[in-house]
Amino acid sequence: MGLAVGAIAALFVLGLFLPAHWTQLLTRVLIMALFATSLNIQVGYAGMLPLGHSMFLGLGAYSFCLLLVKTGMPQILAFPLALLISTAMSVIIGYFCLKSNEPMTFGLLHLAFNILLSTLINKWITFTGGEVGITGISRPGMLADTTYFFFFVLAWFVVCYIVIGIVVSSPFAKAAHGLRENEERLRFLGINIARFQLVIFTISGFFAAIAGILLSMLDKGAFPAYITLTKSAEALMMCLIGGMFSFFGPTIGAAIVVVFGTVTSIYISQWQGLLGVIILACVIGLRGGILGRGRKIGVSGGGS
Repeated sequence: MGLAVGAIAALFVLGLFLPAHWTQLLTRVLIMALFATSLNIQVGYAGMLPLGHSMFLGLGAYSFCLLLVKTGMPQILAFPLALLISTAMSVIIGYFCLKSNEPMTFGLLHLAFNILLSTLINKWITFTGGEVGITGISRPGMLADTTYFFFFVLAWFVVCYIVIGIVVSSPFAKAAHGLRENEERLRFLGINIARFQLVIFTISGFFAAIAGILLSMLDKGAFPAYITLTKSAEALMMCLIGGMFSFFGPTIGAAIVVVFGTVTSIYISQWQGLLGVIILACVIGLRGGILGRGRKIGVSGGGS
């Protein structure tokens, strides 16, 4: 807990003194860390393997921007409404993905919905802007300033992490661990597995949508790259590198992937190859990722 408070204080100080371009990069790290953590609710805690998680990042971003562009709604109202729309969609998508008890079927259906949504966004040019996306979204008032927007994102980041921390420390999380370790035992205890998984799925989609809305505000628009399979793979890489069995593992992984990708892409065109080396090192030399020292998971940051 003390380390978390210290990290937040350090981020606050960095936001005050860093140049604008580094502050913007740090803002992106926070958003992608929230996105990766939302995925880890399913992967690390419940043992589910969603292969198209970026669709919820995109749903949040596109719902928010379309509400602004098509209705002229103020952002203070568009934010919660976009979140409501995205959460409702996650319930619907989750219902169909979880119709089968087979993990492979779940993963493939998840992937199929991602591809379907990505294709729809790319082809429906008159509504979504097609391959260009939705551009020209401005941030209101003080949020137009890079530093103020960083603190806005930091506030959302802290609140979301507190809520996620409460959820994963609750008896609900213990049942999620049981789902990951021994699903048959939960069935024997009379727990409705499908309904339980749907709740986890929806919570995960909810926080991914928040990350998507914040990302659209950072980039001042919504773009098809948010919903690509590459973006879904990035989130999985963040969990893997940082440690999917640690609460803060995905955050560490997001910082490494975003900063490494941004900095090295300036000098090396094929920087993804170097990222592949890091993943191999984590898989072979750091089993469980940088913070994953075991199979138990909790808000303390690592296993025992």
